Amino acid sequence: MSDPLFLLGKRHNGPFDRLSRDVLGNVEAVRNAYAQHSRARWVALDSEALVLLASAVRAHDRWHRLLLLERATTARRELLHALFRVVVAPDDGVRLLAADELAEVMSDERADDLFIGGVVDYDDKALLLYRGNLDRLVIPLPWFEPRPKAARPDFAAFAVTDFGQTIQFGEYEAAADAILYEFDPEARRRMKMREIKQDTSFGGALRRLRLSRGLSRSDFQPLAAKTIARIERGEVEEPHGDTLTAIAKRLGVRPDKIKSY
Repeated sequence: MSDPLFLLGKRHNGPFDRLSRDVLGNVEAVRNAYAQHSRARWVALDSEALVLLASAVRAHDRWHRLLLLERATTARRELLHALFRVVVAPDDGVRLLAADELAEVMSDERADDLFIGGVVDYDDKALLLYRGNLDRLVIPLPWFEPRPKAARPDFAAFAVTDFGQTIQFGEYEAAADAILYEFDPEARRRMKMREIKQDTSFGGALRRLRLSRGLSRSDFQPLAAKTIARIERGEVEEPHGDTLTAIAKRLGVRPDKIKSY
């Protein structure tokens, strides 16, 4: 279940109206909401909301996250960073979904597993992604290596598209599910639970892990592609010995961990 979400500012019949029936518009209401919850998401709809937050919130001992829809001054952003665990704000280099898509993602029951934006850190060779629950996830840029017959990632052309389901670097695309599957064990467990009714076999886990690694069935030499295909389809017994070792080595995981994917 997603954390509670509060809107602040003037209601303007925009896409964020679907997220909450009430908009907090005074200091007392903001203070009460902040104090009553240890975790919450906040959306500042306009500049007046920023003034309200700066006046109302004084503590920072909780897991509150804030999304700004308008730019703030450097000083005010620094203040908000001191008051909220995470602040997602329009800024140079930060790319966010359009407002209608952003609101759609944040209202989705799978908001934790969708992205609303991010920023590329060229110096540290990392991509910082913001999720629909306003938490952050850091991905090393080398993970987005070009795959055979695929476009090379153009990190200067970063965007989040498809209602938070796709990360783009120019013509290069990476699925949000593949990123979360690799870098977030909790998300991986959620995805596996969603797929558990479909395929709980070793072959199913092998296929999910192979695809997340961007590997084809012919990438497991000396094992034949036909052998990998038969394992994934469950046409042969679960592999062991040298076969299992070769598969695990190519995937870069311990043999006993493959079925956890």
